[in-house]
Amino acid sequence: MLLGFGFVHEASSQAENQSDRLKVLNYSWYFDSIEGFHVVGEVQNQGTSVLNPVVLGGTIYTPDGTAQIRSNPCRVYVNYMLPNQKAPFLMDFGVRDMSWMSQGIDHVDFTTIQADSNSSYQYPNLSITSSSLSTDSTGVYWVSGKVQNTGNRTATNVRVIGTFFNATNDVVAAGYSVVLTPNLLNPSSSASFKVGAFDVNKTETSPDRQISSYTLMVQTEGPLLSGIPPASTSYSSSNSSSTESPSSGGSSSDDSSSNSAGSDYLGYIALVAIVIVAIGGLLVYSRRKTSKVSAEEAPKSQSTTKRRQPHRRGRSNV
Repeated sequence: MLLGFGFVHEASSQAENQSDRLKVLNYSWYFDSIEGFHVVGEVQNQGTSVLNPVVLGGTIYTPDGTAQIRSNPCRVYVNYMLPNQKAPFLMDFGVRDMSWMSQGIDHVDFTTIQADSNSSYQYPNLSITSSSLSTDSTGVYWVSGKVQNTGNRTATNVRVIGTFFNATNDVVAAGYSVVLTPNLLNPSSSASFKVGAFDVNKTETSPDRQISSYTLMVQTEGPLLSGIPPASTSYSSSNSSSTESPSSGGSSSDDSSSNSAGSDYLGYIALVAIVIVAIGGLLVYSRRKTSKVSAEEAPKSQSTTKRRQPHRRGRSNV
């Protein structure tokens, strides 16, 4: 079972580096299904230069002010982080004596291990054109959608990074896709993506860690450009409906008048549609009998290990 603690907090301290360029905006902590302890959150580049790589560390304090445990180095899920850009992180802590946990957690103190200024930035003309949030038969959250190359260069090894929020807009999970297919995304071409939320299962997690919304950003290994970096952009689930195809019946016309002949024609079309739907329903009903067995057997072919889908590659490298 996935267990949260005290759950989400505003970051109590700003991540420190030479010019205080990084700030952890909020975070939460939890045990995963195999008793690993993690802190997940969102960090922002509040400086004026591109940062790469961005590596954080964390120390957990109990209410008596004692530092109890330090994290492994945690690479933020972003490369060539633009000014004002936000990105998620998922911080792992080594398994040790956790008896101090009975005291509770007061806060996590974050430090910047590495955040080097860089003169390069990623090819920016990659747009998410659609997305939707769903859960699979095992309760895992997934965001699926499409990325389009809207520029004039070919992008290589594109990924999509996700930050997931609960109903009160606090970060509760992070995730990233595999490299999209095709791995060379030509101008005007599109590719499908699927991003899973690590360590959150709708059927097991507590209500305050249920996912309600998300933001996405696109990452690519090339081409890398130089010069003045572009403004950072992210894709939010709040604007996903505007990018999806509208449902039928939403078209408008300047000619609002209609005559009786047009009404009769529409009535005829409606009658034909009803007949087609009825026939289609009979066909679907008959096909369900033959497909029910295969549909029920599909989840059984998956591993019962809860962390397998989705899973992280390495400790925190994207």
